[in-house]
Amino acid sequence: MTARSEYHHLYNLSAWRRRLRPEHLAREPLCRACLRRGIVNDGSLTASGSRQGNPKRCRLVVDHVIPHRGDPVLFLDPGNLQTLCPDDHDQNKQRLEARG
Repeated sequence: MTARSEYHHLYNLSAWRRRLRPEHLAREPLCRACLRRGIVNDGSLTASGSRQGNPKRCRLVVDHVIPHRGDPVLFLDPGNLQTLCPDDHDQNKQRLEARG
């Protein structure tokens, strides 16, 4: 079993799906990394600011600033969350995490 599958059940918790995730997106509805680059991205753009061509990627990701690695306290900490577009989450953030 991979580490990801060991903690993936946390994303199905009611506290995450019904409260924490939607409340965070209501407070922070734009990609934090894009904003730092001067791009206002509500999920409809790529990280470079062009229109997102893949409709499945027209969304925002609620990301854990400090990787939780299965720690439920860190997972459910609202202060440990940031909003990212799929590009920033998938390409940039995960590349940083892979480095350790």
